[in-house]
Amino acid sequence: MKVFKGKIWAAIGSLMDHTSTTKPTTSSSSAAAAPDRALLAAIESAVDRCTTGADDDRHVHEILFLVSNAPGAITFLSRRITARLESARSPAAALRSLLLVHRLLRAGDRYFEQDLRSLWSSCDLRLHAPLSSSSAAGAVATGACAFVHGYSAYLEERMLWVINQAGNLEPAPRRPASGGGEGEALVLKLGMCQRLLELAMQLLPDNNTASGCAAARAAFGIVLRESFKVYAAFAEGLDAMTLLLRRPRSSLAGAGRLSKASRASAHEILKKACAQTQDLREFYHKCKGSSASNKSLEYPIVRVVTPAQAAAVEMEVSLPVPIPEEEEGDEEEEAAKVKAAETSGDGSGDGDSPSAFARKMETTISDVWVEFEEEDKLIPAGPGDGHSLKEPKAS
Repeated sequence: MKVFKGKIWAAIGSLMDHTSTTKPTTSSSSAAAAPDRALLAAIESAVDRCTTGADDDRHVHEILFLVSNAPGAITFLSRRITARLESARSPAAALRSLLLVHRLLRAGDRYFEQDLRSLWSSCDLRLHAPLSSSSAAGAVATGACAFVHGYSAYLEERMLWVINQAGNLEPAPRRPASGGGEGEALVLKLGMCQRLLELAMQLLPDNNTASGCAAARAAFGIVLRESFKVYAAFAEGLDAMTLLLRRPRSSLAGAGRLSKASRASAHEILKKACAQTQDLREFYHKCKGSSASNKSLEYPIVRVVTPAQAAAVEMEVSLPVPIPEEEEGDEEEEAAKVKAAETSGDGSGDGDSPSAFARKMETTISDVWVEFEEEDKLIPAGPGDGHSLKEPKAS
C-alpha cells in the first residue's frame, strides 16, 4: 500500500514538474514575439533622427542593420519614409526624407536595393514631393522648393539604375525585348544616361539655397558624384554606338544589328549629345565655383560632340552598303531579265540586237549518212559572182 501511494505521489510530482516547465516556455515564446514591435519602434526612431536634422551616416547604417534582422521590415521602413515625406511642412523636411532614401539606396546591398526598387514600383515607397509653403524669405523658399522637386524627379529616374560590383552605375536589368540584342541595349542605355544627366544639371542650387540648407548641399554632392560615373558610361557607350553605326550592316551579327527604330534613336542621341555635352561642360565649370560642391572632387574631362562630327557619322551611314537581303533580290531580278531576253530572242527580230545572242547556240553532229543527188553536188554561183563550182562543159 505504501509502495502504491509512493508511486501516486511520484506521478503527481512529475506532472507538476512538467506543468512548471511548460509555463516558462510559453512565456519565453511570447517574449520572443515582443522584439518585433521593439524592432519596428527602433526603425521608426532612427527614421525620425534622420529626417529631423541629424546629418549623420551612422543613423543610415543603423536602419540598414535593423532592417536586415527582420524580414518584411523594409516595407514598414518604406511606408514610414513616405508618410514623413507627404506630411512635410517645409522644403527642408521633405528634402531630408528624400536624402534618406538616396543614402539607403547607395549604402544597402544589392538585395536591399532590389527590395527598395520593388516597393517603389508597387507605390509602397513614393517619392513625390508635396507642394508646401514656407514662411521663410521668398527667394530662399522658391529656390528650396525648386530644388526639392528637381531632386524628387532625379530620384524617380535613379530608381531605374543599380550599382554594379565595380561600384559604377548601370541601368537595372530588364526583360530583353523580342529580337533585341546588344545594339538595342546600348541605345537604351545611352538614352537613360542622357535623361539622368539632364536631371542632374537642373539641380545646381543657388547660393541662397546652398548656404541655408545643409541637406541640399549633401544631396547635390551625391548627385554630382553620380553624374561623373554616368558620364563615363555615356562616353564609352557613345564610342561603341558610333562604331556600330559606321560598320556595314552585312558584317554585323544578329545580336549587333540595329533595327530601323533603334537606328533612328541612335541618330537622335547623337543630335542631343551635341548640345548636352556642351551644357555638361558648362555645368561642371559652374560647380567648381559653387559653394554647394566639394572643392576636392576630380571632375571628368567632357568631350564635346560637335554638329560636324554628328553630320559626318550620319553621312557615312547614309552611304549605300550591301545588304544580303537586297543582293538576293537583285539576283532574282537579273535572272528574270535574262529569261525575258531569251524569250524575245525566239522571235524573228533583228539579228544585230543583243537579244538574238541571249540563247546559247549548240552544234550537233549526227551519225546518219544522207545521200545527195548528182545535181546537188554542185553549188550554183550567185548572180554577179565570177567563180563557179560547176564542172566545165566539154568543148
